[in-house]
This record gives sequence, C-alpha cells and structure tokens, in this order.
Amino acid sequence: MAPPKFGDLNKQVSDIFNKGYFFNVFKLDVKTRTANGVNFNVIGEHNTETARTFGSLETKYVVPEYGLTFLEKWNTDNLLKCEITADNQLAQGFKVVFDATLIPNTGNSYERLHFGMKTRPLSLDIISQRKKTAELRTAYTHDKAHVETNVAFDAAGPILNGAIVLGHQGWLAGYQYVFNTARSLLTKNNFAVGFRAKDFTLYANMNDANEVGGSVYQRINDRLETGIQLAWTAGSNQTRFALASKYQLDAQTVVGAKVNNICQVGLSFQQLLRPGTKTLNFLFEQLIYMSRYCLGVKLTLSALFEARNLNAGGHKVGLGLELDA
Repeated sequence: MAPPKFGDLNKQVSDIFNKGYFFNVFKLDVKTRTANGVNFNVIGEHNTETARTFGSLETKYVVPEYGLTFLEKWNTDNLLKCEITADNQLAQGFKVVFDATLIPNTGNSYERLHFGMKTRPLSLDIISQRKKTAELRTAYTHDKAHVETNVAFDAAGPILNGAIVLGHQGWLAGYQYVFNTARSLLTKNNFAVGFRAKDFTLYANMNDANEVGGSVYQRINDRLETGIQLAWTAGSNQTRFALASKYQLDAQTVVGAKVNNICQVGLSFQQLLRPGTKTLNFLFEQLIYMSRYCLGVKLTLSALFEARNLNAGGHKVGLGLELDA
C-alpha cells in the first residue's frame, strides 16, 4: 500500500479534532440527482460572528460511455468555474482535466490543464495552470513513496515547493519544502516521521526548525477513537496540548468532545435522521418529516465553551444540516 501524501500524514487525528465542529456557523448542504444523471449540490452558510452569508451551486454530469465529466460551479462571490474531465480516452489510465475560473466583474481568469496517467502500482499526475503566473505540479505514487512537486513561474522568479513521503512496514518519513528563487530563500522546511498500525498512529513533526509537534491516535474499539495533540514553539515556555474523542452511539449517532490546555471545551453531536427516529423529535419534527423523502438527512450540532469562565460569555455554537435527496 502506497504511503499517504505529506498533508495526510496526520489525517486521522486531524479528523477527530475538526470533523463535526464548526462554530458561529449555520450551514445547509443539499445534494440531489435528476433522472438523467445530473448531480446538483447547493451549499449555504451564515457566519454569525462576521454576519457574512455565503452560497454556492455545483452541477455535475457524467457521460460514462465517453469517459467525460462536466462540472460547473458558481458562488455568491460571483466566481464561475467550469471543469471538463476526459478519462481513459487518449490512452488507458490517462486523464485530462481542463479547469477554467472566471470572475465576470473583473475579467480576471484562471485556467488549468491537468494531465494524469495511472498505472499499477505507479501513478503520475501533472498539472499545468496559469493566472498571470504559470504553475506545474507533479505527483508520483509508489508502494514505498509518494512524491509531490510544484513549480510556480512568477515574474520575479519561479517558486519551487514539494514534498516526499517514504514508507516501509508501517514506518513513515516525510519532508516538505518551499523555495523562493527570486529571494534565494527556503521559506518552508518541514520534517515529519510516524508509524501507522491497524488501530493506532504515532506522528511527530518539526516545522521551520522552530516548531515541534506530535500526535497519537488510537482506535480503542469499533465505536470509540481518541487522539492527542502536542505542540511547542521556540521562544515560548508553554506547551500546547489537546485531547479529543469520538464515540459512535449507534449506526446513526456520533458524539464527540475535545479540550485543550486553555480550557476550551468543544462538543459535537451528529445524527443521521430517518423516519421513526425518536431522538430530538420534540425539537426537529419537521426534519424528521423531511427525512422520509430523502436518502439521508444529517444533523450536526456543535458548541465551544470557555470553561475558565463560563459566566463571561464568548461561547460559540454551530448548526449544520446535510440533505441527500
């Protein structure tokens, strides 16, 4: 099995701490599919802290007999995006993606051409993109390695960045860099090591030689998983740490909790609503009714409390609703 990319080395712990938590946000995510195979995804969210409302519409259509996928996006920032994917047309395992983004009120455009060729157990992805500057990306995956490179061609000089992850019998080692050729400066210089087993993961990293961190993930049983994060920055006498846990109450309900060293307590509740669900019936009768006509209705409630001083306020709440019709 190929090792993960550098950004996913700590994914299991990151998911426990981040998934199911969003504060000061009310979000609605609706997915539906027409009879002729067009997929629609509408997202709307309101941030109560900034009083900003954001929405987006995505349509996706797949033509499997020709290996084509058409994707269009629009959001309330007036950004339009069009993506066309051709898979296994020029050659078996070869993918071409054309991606164009336009902001109509400015006329600025962004175009990206993505070539991907996959073989087993190897895969190669090459991306070329252009928006006043050109960018070339490559990704190479092997049973023992995952290599990413990125060259951004700027008027002042190209910016090089990339990462490599090596894996052997569960052990992982990775390196990530960003080099600005115009300034002859290494602006990012990150190292990471880890060990991944079936039910636990160990991870340690050093960023730019001034921040050290680590994490431990363990799946205790089929329902309970926990994670611990530690971090220390040079020049600071304080070590940051946090503990999180997620528990599967049943097939439709997940609860989560996390706490950090400054006594911020986060709570999360996720419920897959189905006809006949009794939990929270007295508050969400309409949601239960809607679930009769949807393949899935997922409700997420989250809150963040300042436990050091509960009477001072500053607590945050969030609500999310996902509909899959």
